[in-house]
Amino acid sequence: MNLFLGSQGLGAFPAWLDELPRRPRRAVLIPTAGNPLPATPWVDVAMDVLTTCGLGVVRFDLEGAGRHDVDAVLESADLVFVTGGQPIFLLEHAQRSGFAQAVPPAVRSGRLAYAGVSAGAILTAPDLAVYDAPDDPGQVNSTTGLGLVPFHPLVHSNRGRRERYDKLIADRPGLTFIAYNDDEALLITDGLVDRRPSAITADWNR
Repeated sequence: MNLFLGSQGLGAFPAWLDELPRRPRRAVLIPTAGNPLPATPWVDVAMDVLTTCGLGVVRFDLEGAGRHDVDAVLESADLVFVTGGQPIFLLEHAQRSGFAQAVPPAVRSGRLAYAGVSAGAILTAPDLAVYDAPDDPGQVNSTTGLGLVPFHPLVHSNRGRRERYDKLIADRPGLTFIAYNDDEALLITDGLVDRRPSAITADWNR
C-alpha cells in the first residue's frame, strides 16, 4: 500500500512516484473538495505537476457521479490524486458516488497508489468527525473515512494552528494524530510513515 499525504507542497511528489514498485502512468485527479469554494488554484497546480511527471491525467468530479462512473474511471488508472477544499463535502460525495467503497481495497491491494493533499489527505483517516466545520456544506450520515491510515492527518500545521491542534490532541486521547507543515509530506508504505520535506510548488490560502 502506497500513499502520498501532502499539506500543500508537492516537492516530494516526483521522487515518491519514482520510488513506487510500479511507477504509475495514468492518474485520476479528483477536485471535488474545492467545489464549494470560489477559486481552487491548487487543482491547476496539481494538474501541472502530474503532467510534468509524465502522467496521463483524467479530471473526474465525484459530485454528480455514480458508482458505474467511478468504477469505469478507476479501471483505467493506477494513481488517484485527491486535492483540497472542504473535507466533509468531499466525504459526502465520496460516499454517495461509491468512491469511498471502491478505492480502499484497490489501494490496499497495490493496484492503485493514492495521493491526497489537504482535504484529500484527511479523507484517508479512519473518521472525519473531528474535521467538521461550520463553513463546510457537506452532509453525511456517517463520518467514516477511507481508513487507509490509522491516524488523523492535521494539515497546514504551520498556519497558526499549533495551539488548536494541541488542544484537539489533548481532548481526544483515544485518537492518533500526525500534524505536519505545508512544506512537508507523509509517505506511507505498507503502514510505515516517512515524513519528508516537500517544497511548496505554488502559494495559496487554503
